[in-house]
Amino acid sequence: MKNVFNRKLIDKTFEIGILIKSFFGVFEVLAGIVFAISGRLAMNNFIIALTQQEISDDPNDFFANYIINFFTGVHAFAIVYLIFHGLVNIFLAIALFKNKIWFYPWASAGFSAFMVYQVFRYFHTHSVLLLFLTLFDLFIISIILLEYKSKKRKNTK
Repeated sequence: MKNVFNRKLIDKTFEIGILIKSFFGVFEVLAGIVFAISGRLAMNNFIIALTQQEISDDPNDFFANYIINFFTGVHAFAIVYLIFHGLVNIFLAIALFKNKIWFYPWASAGFSAFMVYQVFRYFHTHSVLLLFLTLFDLFIISIILLEYKSKKRKNTK
């Protein structure tokens, strides 16, 4: 009974995690397109909207200043990264939802590649957001591998 409960929990966590990755992917693609169409002004207005309240309360607010500094000067990189990363997330999520067992290791490798890049970028930007995304990707990879192991075991029985 305990094994069935753990299996159901892992299955649900897998489904929810992949669904979140696909939603993030759609959001990233849309954000990249909006930033590309609207130019730097829209990005600056978005950053101001995110940080305005905190900066008005405390001009030295760590998180607000961090967000402002992080997004300053990364317009072209942000567009390319958001669109590419979003499309890859959507593609990997769709492939995983199709339950093609051979694709699970490839999806893990794809998410791992982004994770390695995010760690590299983290050491240059010290972005807490990148650190969070990296930890989330690590969690998703772990769930994918658990699901892969379970499905592979089912197929060999």
